[in-house]
Amino acid sequence: MTEYAYLASIFASAVYLYASVRLLRLNRRTGERAELLLGVYFALSGVYYLTYNLPSLLGLDSWSTTAEWTVEWLYILGVFPYLLFIRSAFRPRDTWAGVLVGACSIALLTGTVKGALDGREVYSLDNPWFLVQWVGYTAPCVWMCWEALLSRHGAQKRVRVGLCAPIVANRYLLFALFGGFQSLACLADLSYAADIGVDQTASLFSSALLGGAEIASVMVLWFAFFPPPFYSNWITQRAESLSTPVEG
Repeated sequence: MTEYAYLASIFASAVYLYASVRLLRLNRRTGERAELLLGVYFALSGVYYLTYNLPSLLGLDSWSTTAEWTVEWLYILGVFPYLLFIRSAFRPRDTWAGVLVGACSIALLTGTVKGALDGREVYSLDNPWFLVQWVGYTAPCVWMCWEALLSRHGAQKRVRVGLCAPIVANRYLLFALFGGFQSLACLADLSYAADIGVDQTASLFSSALLGGAEIASVMVLWFAFFPPPFYSNWITQRAESLSTPVEG
């Protein structure tokens, strides 16, 4: 992994952990399931990124294959609450959404367990179970992007009639961007798995793409949960200017 991607992962870890603490504290006050699920997902993702990059951080040798699979489970376990969050937030009553959650879960468990038991490299197409695992954690990212875009469309209509705050409608857009950038990071994983050990230049590009996607993901995440005053004011003023009828 390039230094750029390594530093990006450390930065992502810090943001994920901070967001998880804020969400889990909020959950203690509200008892909302969505905050708990997303908080657990961010917590496990943050610990995963930090642990995965710990050897580089401490100047040690890379993880062994067995240790790398152990670390990989931190991320895989985090995908389950992420799936449940998407369903509970967007499709709580749709049967097909439950089927999709189940299918992704089976793919994740099958790909991870079989790959680990066979002693294969985690991120390599030489591991025949990598694509199964990859589908399991990529599909939720694409699903999040799609559902958030649909919800934003409806929220924008409600903003025009005063039934939704502009910052709430904008949050759906940020969630869509988060899902989109995470999908891009998953594509970078696939590219890295195809290039590793084959083309060093392509592998460096894949690592850089992964780092850029992670930075973009956590930046939109920050604006979604901790919008600075200037951003909130800009979103509100922009919505008011667009909804104000022109006289004449």
